[in-house]
Amino acid sequence: MLKGSEILSCAQMRAIESEAMASGQVTGLQLMERAGAAVAGQIRLRWPKPGRVTVLCGPGNNGGDGYVIARLLHQSGWQVRVLG
Repeated sequence: MLKGSEILSCAQMRAIESEAMASGQVTGLQLMERAGAAVAGQIRLRWPKPGRVTVLCGPGNNGGDGYVIARLLHQSGWQVRVLG
């Protein structure tokens, strides 16, 4: 079980996500939406007034998280540019 502020390695996080998806508790899309929403929420907390942002989206699931972040910020009034 994870402790509140424990930092995980990429391999540990991948294993936890794979286990959760295999158990049927959550889908990959749901994990991506949750991650993107958490980051977008923190950006909006840090900078409450919408501004301009560039989101870099590489290949794979982390890139997918970036697209979620971009979409949510755009919906909140931000001017968003996505590079992928």
